[in-house]
Amino acid sequence: MVLFLVTVLAAISSINAQTLTTSTQPAATSTSTPPATIKSKWSDYRPIKLDRDAGLFTFFPYTLEQRNVLVSNAENVFKAWVHFESKIKHHGQQANPYPALEHIRNNIRTLTDEQLQLGLLDIFTRARDGHTTMTLAGTHRCFLVTTGISFQFIDGPGNIIKDPTIVVSKPVNRQILNLLRDTAYNRINIGDRLVSINGLAFYEWKEKHRNVIGGSTESHSQRLALKYLTLRLGSRTPLPDEDFIKLKLKSHSGIIYEVNVPYMSAYRHTCWEYSSKLYTQLTGVNLDIHLQNTVAVKANSHALPTTTVDDHTTSSQSTKSLLTPRRIRKRDQSSQDQNTGRLSKRDLQITFYQTSILGLSWTIWNPDDQNMGIIKLTSFRCTSRTTNTRDIPEAIREVKRLLTTVLKKTNSILIDVREGGGGSMSFANAIPQLFKSKLEPFQVKYLMNDVTYNIFVHPPIDLKSSRDAWFKTPAKSKYSLFHDFLDPRASNIYDQVYTKPVGVFTSGNCMSACEIMTGTMQSFKIGTVFGEDVTTAGSGANVWSLDPELIDCDPVDFKPMPFKKELTSDTKEIFYNEMTVGHRAFVRNGDHKGKPVEDVGIVSDVVIRPRLKDIIPGATGNSRYDYIADYLIKIGKRPAKTVWNLWGIL
Repeated sequence: MVLFLVTVLAAISSINAQTLTTSTQPAATSTSTPPATIKSKWSDYRPIKLDRDAGLFTFFPYTLEQRNVLVSNAENVFKAWVHFESKIKHHGQQANPYPALEHIRNNIRTLTDEQLQLGLLDIFTRARDGHTTMTLAGTHRCFLVTTGISFQFIDGPGNIIKDPTIVVSKPVNRQILNLLRDTAYNRINIGDRLVSINGLAFYEWKEKHRNVIGGSTESHSQRLALKYLTLRLGSRTPLPDEDFIKLKLKSHSGIIYEVNVPYMSAYRHTCWEYSSKLYTQLTGVNLDIHLQNTVAVKANSHALPTTTVDDHTTSSQSTKSLLTPRRIRKRDQSSQDQNTGRLSKRDLQITFYQTSILGLSWTIWNPDDQNMGIIKLTSFRCTSRTTNTRDIPEAIREVKRLLTTVLKKTNSILIDVREGGGGSMSFANAIPQLFKSKLEPFQVKYLMNDVTYNIFVHPPIDLKSSRDAWFKTPAKSKYSLFHDFLDPRASNIYDQVYTKPVGVFTSGNCMSACEIMTGTMQSFKIGTVFGEDVTTAGSGANVWSLDPELIDCDPVDFKPMPFKKELTSDTKEIFYNEMTVGHRAFVRNGDHKGKPVEDVGIVSDVVIRPRLKDIIPGATGNSRYDYIADYLIKIGKRPAKTVWNLWGIL
């Protein structure tokens, strides 16, 4: 496994900042879900032991014919999977799905239903591919398990990979806290630092569970590990066998304490309704979901104080590796430990304004006349706020409108895509054109075999570029020639409308379409890539779902999953097994022509994480926005050098 170690190269003094809020919208345009709606979807929390002991985490009994459908679909998904060689190169044989698939095929008659489902899930997760996934079926799918505690990476003294600084980032879930009152749960506060998990440092714990957590890059794996520490979905993850997880934390006053945090479970009502009904029909067993909600807190009734530890003794010196950010903002110890509740004279309030597209908002950051426009993209799906349907042209027009009206007179633009995720490749390709015209879009390649022939050459839908690539590729080639995913004539139809400095703000959660946009901005020297992590997710592929895309394109190799009809709700919610595959790999252009995204990601030019003062209750600033705004002012109109220009690699 390649670890991206980081050298600290730059320092910055503490800067007071503004309070960050979200604008209040009329009910008709609000993107938040009303509390009543949330409550109607999920049950109340209760200790996982109650549900586990009652035998509620079950799987459907599949016939041999149904097992063959499930396993054959998985086998053909991995025949179309384009990233096998990349996974072996970066992660070794642990990411090889084929031996375990062969084992399941050879033992398909004797495996229990639980072994079959969890065995296949393990194969998909070990592949470490965010686009090649599987979900479980059965009542197990209906549950989630949480500790109720959320964590966040912040700026700290240790190695950003092997010794990251992690703190509690949100108040403990109120419902769980009420159940566990008068326990050590009460002493957990925002800003308390995570010291260990079940006696292991975070990096050691993550590596121990890497095959369950997944992640293409180290940055992606770390982000997934934080989520795994807080929340596990029964549709995508085996539910814990343990009742508790032991966390060691360090308070603001320097006291280290331990808490045996109970796993709390909840179930989705609609999923349970359909899944439990089918389970009873198949087995004759009625599952009793109406259990007494009691909480056993005996093991958690007190905190365990230990010796106070000096943070400075835990720092470790980073070393420069092959892939290294150009700069990491150094931690300012004096500002990190100052009274974070004190307000600055220039503290202002900033509001993000919604647009006609869900997940697209904007604001202007201007505490010290920095005048930086911020376009925040939490989704690349381009969903219209009014119709709730995909509207890519409208999303592009909305970004262009922002740049030519309300953000026109700003000194710089920051595109914040830290939670960008996947979505429309057309949208991701269009955004950079608004900052620089005549760009080359990402290209793609695919594996050549009988399954991909059926997908790309004779499908009932038009895949002309990939079909043509098959016939242009020399015989007996393993992969197709690089070819355009989008029609080149439609890839450069937007003119540049903004000429001042531009930055993109990423994290290890930025994947797929988010990486297309970010990679183009970097490869064509449009702007600087800032990151809360060393790289983005490294998840670069065109993804199709088994149902409907793969079945529609190749009904010979792919079949509908067992119990599709019985496990589709009246509102089209799906509770049967699902599979997806990354079948066309993204290939970069510009300065990184021919280079992959998968398992590498987009390397940040500058790594900048939040400071403790940014997340403490009553915080009045955002040091990252301050730093980025000042940075973009300094570079002016000079093209930002990328990490590859600086180090002469890749």
